[in-house]
Order: sequence, then structure tokens, then C-alpha cells
Amino acid sequence: MHDAKQTLERQFPEMRWRCLSLAADLDRIQRATGGDAILSSDPRLQMLRRAIEVLNEPGPDRAERVQMLFSDTSPAPTR
Repeated sequence: MHDAKQTLERQFPEMRWRCLSLAADLDRIQRATGGDAILSSDPRLQMLRRAIEVLNEPGPDRAERVQMLFSDTSPAPTR
């Protein structure tokens, strides 16, 4: 089992890459025709913004909270 510092050292390059990748994706959307409107109105991007907020909140259950943001919690259809 790694301690926190070892875990961070091992994971940091990938964590940094994921942040840069998301930033690049958002930049591409914004530069495309209609990008500003999509960035401000699309519910998927609103979920991403909420997920980023969750990352800044304290607590050990960030992954669960982010997963729940992207989960369909509506009742299953009846037959």
C-alpha cells in the first residue's frame, strides 16, 4: 500500500493530463461555430461544471458523487 505522497507522485502526471485534455476539449467547443451558446446552455456541460465543483469539495466520496451526477436515477420503465 502506498502512502498519500507516493500515490500523488504516481498519479499526478495522469491527473494533470486529464485536466489539460478537458480544457482542450472545452476550447475546441468554444472555437467552433455556436460554441459559446453550447457552452452556456448544454446540460452535459452543466453536469461537467458541477462535477468540477465536487472535486473541490471536501470528503472521501468524490468519485461516488461525480458518478451520481452522470447516472440516470429515473425509475426503470414498466412493461
